[in-house]
Amino acid sequence: MNAPLFVAAAIFACFIIVFMYYRFIRKPKRLQKIYEQILAGDTRNSIRDLKAIIIKGGGTVDTHYLLAECYRREHTYQMAIVEYRYCVNTGKKPALGTEKDILQGLVECYLVLGKEDDALQELFALIQLEPKNAEHLYRVAKIFYDRGNLEQAVTYFDRTVKADPFHAQSLSYLGMIMFHVNQIKESLVYLIRAIKVDPRNFRAFYYLGRVYMEGKDFIKAITYFDSAQLSPEYRIRAYIQKGICYREMEETNNAIEEFKKAISTARGKDVNLLLTAKYALSELYEKNGKLAEALEQWEDIHRLKPSYRDVPEKLEKYQTLRADDNMKDFLVSSTPVFESICANITEHLGYTVLDIKHIGTSTATILASPKTGIVRNPKQQRVYIKIYRDAVNLGADAMKTLVEEAKVQRCGGAVCISPVKFRSDAIEFTVARQIRLIGGEELSKILAKVKESHPQESWEE
Repeated sequence: MNAPLFVAAAIFACFIIVFMYYRFIRKPKRLQKIYEQILAGDTRNSIRDLKAIIIKGGGTVDTHYLLAECYRREHTYQMAIVEYRYCVNTGKKPALGTEKDILQGLVECYLVLGKEDDALQELFALIQLEPKNAEHLYRVAKIFYDRGNLEQAVTYFDRTVKADPFHAQSLSYLGMIMFHVNQIKESLVYLIRAIKVDPRNFRAFYYLGRVYMEGKDFIKAITYFDSAQLSPEYRIRAYIQKGICYREMEETNNAIEEFKKAISTARGKDVNLLLTAKYALSELYEKNGKLAEALEQWEDIHRLKPSYRDVPEKLEKYQTLRADDNMKDFLVSSTPVFESICANITEHLGYTVLDIKHIGTSTATILASPKTGIVRNPKQQRVYIKIYRDAVNLGADAMKTLVEEAKVQRCGGAVCISPVKFRSDAIEFTVARQIRLIGGEELSKILAKVKESHPQESWEE
């Protein structure tokens, strides 16, 4: 027997045995141990061990896959992508993971880094592997929706629902999109399906409210907005829409309350919603003659966004009022202070107050008589004074009411006072009648004189 040949063969056989042991027994066991270490959350030591393996022998596809998983869990996404791509490029399948795992890891990393085109390519590859996987289809749909590509978004949301008829998110997105393209019936079907599947799908509740608003069913709309406002994402929007519903129902106080809730809830990132709520509230105040309150909202809006809608024009229109502190006091003072101002105005006009009454907080009626002179028939010389502080342009109807109220009080004349100008039909109505109209600039001048003649009195709260 050839001894040298036998020795060489033995050495070769030992080498093969050792190689096979490390290649197929010890190394996989070591990687399995590292894999378990990763699952336990010890990614830093795992990275060190995996790098050591790669430095020694290059590492298998499993080594690079596990390293990619470590980097992803450590939020080092760019490094994770390098390792995942290495796995894809080798064309080999890892024993400790699957092609699906690698592609999903790539999708997550690309989305975090804002690389949507790359994420889409990996998602399309996943869809080829699993054509009926609803989550892959949904993620594609969501990317298209976020990009504003509604046609493709609808296609993939629809495919998602076909793959999983109970996919509530896709149903709610379809309902929302159908609402915005004015397909109200289709929207209603999708949204009702969404809340049946998921009773906490707040997007569906919010858009159901919008659907019923469109149909003028404000009571039903409010019930859905009440559900939607439980979500931080839709809370401010729901408050605003509820405010609009109450405004349309002419429930002004409720509308104001909802707009105020929206304003108090808004934070820095909600600036557009904040502007919407403030403008809606200002419109409501203006419509109801609360000019001082409306001005406060317009000035806030102007500070946030000077060019917002017609706010610059509004501020220009009411520039005189903004600069007139006496008029502001007249408009916003408490009822006792307002009563004092009314008494001072009456005195300035040459009358003595006999009686004063308040209608709410914005209107006062005064029964007065002339200060001087001998009056044969005091009742016929009494004057009925009605003072408004809501900045509403009064017309002929208000003058007719004034005349009737003066007759009931058996007064020979009347005075109507308003912080803004009277309408032309009101002025025409007073021609040849014992009615004096004081509005706008004339009232401002009177307030200045009254303030000057009563310097000791404070009109502040």
